Formats: sequence, structure tokens, C-alpha cells
Amino acid sequence: MNRTTQASRPPTKRMSVTLPTDVAEMLEFLATNQGITQNEALRKAIATEAYFQKEIKQGSTVLIMNSDKSVKEVVFR
Repeated sequence: MNRTTQASRPPTKRMSVTLPTDVAEMLEFLATNQGITQNEALRKAIATEAYFQKEIKQGSTVLIMNSDKSVKEVVFR
């Protein structure tokens, strides 16, 4: 790998994660469903959670609109 490629990559930190079987299966589902690696699925899930938590902290409400146009609030605990 050349210096340009290494310099353009963000710093990383290797981690080992132990997950309960049901959570590991959810991660596998997310990865398979999106055609991405489990590492990428985990990164996306963390980024999504961080986004929602920041929005909620700023007073936002998270809503889901169903196919019938009904709206539900998503409550994070």
C-alpha cells in the first residue's frame, strides 16, 4: 500500500466484541440484507444510533411513516 492510500484512511482501532447469539444473528441479518460485511453493518448501526441520540438530545422526535401513511413515534430507551 502506498503512502497516499494510508494517509487518506481515517485512523482505526481494532476491537474484539462478544455478542449474545440473538444480537449476532441480527448483525448477520443486517449485513446480508444490505450486501455488506458484518464490520460495515456494525459501523453503520453505531453511526445510526449516534445520529438518533444526538437528534433526541437536541429535542427532536423520531417518527416512522407506515405504508398506509400512519405515523408512529419511535421511543428509544
